[in-house]
Amino acid sequence: MERSKALLGGVLAIIVIFGGVMVIRIITRLIAVAIWFAEMVAVFFFACLIGYIIYRILLGDTDDPRYG
Repeated sequence: MERSKALLGGVLAIIVIFGGVMVIRIITRLIAVAIWFAEMVAVFFFACLIGYIIYRILLGDTDDPRYG
């Protein structure tokens, strides 16, 4: 009986350790994907802002209503 309990305890320890490592890997990869996506969105909007500024400079036009 003691050997079967020891075997069961050893198997449970293996499952907990291996499962814990897998859970940590999954969580860190999900965080990495979220960071990558946020970075991609931020770079896209930054590129849009720079593109708009360059467009306004090259067009030579203004949004100021005083110069209508």
